[in-house]
Amino acid sequence: MIGKRGGDGRLCAGGARPAAAGSAVFLGAAVLVWSGGVAANAASLPGIRVAAASAPMTSESATATTITAACPPGSRLVGGGMWTGRADPADPAVPINGLRAKGTYPSDGAGSPLSSSTTDLGSWSATGNFGGRSETGDQVTSLALCATKKFQHRTVVVASTPGPSGSQAKATATASCPAGTVLVGGGALATPAGSTSLKPIGSYPSSADGAMLPDGAISPTSWTAVGSSGGNSDPAAVTTAFAVCAKPQGGQTRVSRVDGPGPYAGSTAVTIGATCSTGVLTGGGVHVDNPTGPLQGGVHLRGSYPSDPAGVPATDATINPTTWSAIVAAGGSPPGATTAHAFAICADKQVGED
Repeated sequence: MIGKRGGDGRLCAGGARPAAAGSAVFLGAAVLVWSGGVAANAASLPGIRVAAASAPMTSESATATTITAACPPGSRLVGGGMWTGRADPADPAVPINGLRAKGTYPSDGAGSPLSSSTTDLGSWSATGNFGGRSETGDQVTSLALCATKKFQHRTVVVASTPGPSGSQAKATATASCPAGTVLVGGGALATPAGSTSLKPIGSYPSSADGAMLPDGAISPTSWTAVGSSGGNSDPAAVTTAFAVCAKPQGGQTRVSRVDGPGPYAGSTAVTIGATCSTGVLTGGGVHVDNPTGPLQGGVHLRGSYPSDPAGVPATDATINPTTWSAIVAAGGSPPGATTAHAFAICADKQVGED
């Protein structure tokens, strides 16, 4: 389902009432159909538990804050996400344009990104960033997806590319899983963390050449990260993609994808989500682009995370979330014809069972 415009021009889901100006709006979820149309037996599915951790954002311009969530003993990391926003759920204020997602990635317990071929996967980190402006009362949340049954031969593949170094530029990095494994999750990171306008605008399952996969793609093996420089340049910029891979054990994973309008006016945001109607959610991603021309430099992400069907982030100890949501926001200038894409990775009951 794709959101439609309310009477005042704001996006709303189906016939729902428009949200307050500048707030996030849920666009809907795709329906996933498995081969043969037979739903998996829920009792035999590997359970997924969310481990979440939050930290207040450092309220200074050009600063970044990182928080790490660790899977509980006896579970295994398969994917993860991040969310930035107001720390108080009852706070009606809309986060300023300077608040952005900077990274969402598998890490060690101290928040350092993992390197390629790491097999001891237990933590997921999230980095939020303030650009030229900052405010108090914001936080960053990391959400790790942890499997209660062991996913066999899990490993991380990391790919980095220099850039984007010039203003209004993009850089793309793609990491591909080893032969015999499939993608179960992935992430992206743009560094330096304190760079004022550098940010990832894409972190999603892809082909080996970085193209977004279609809805229903079976057993993807690559993950792509897209970095955007915005209006500033940074010669030290690096864009990094992280693919989390596992042995399929005779099963398969499938991509659920939803496309919808991105933010259409300055200082607004939309939330878009994709849902696993069967199987279990192991990871997900997001991309934002402009099909008619260059993407406006102020467009940024505020989150890519497991959620309920209304786009509300999962909380610590949530069991088997089914939806992957993403928040795409605009800067102060009208962003033009942006399109937002949400991706969920759904595993059937055979993937990763002992």
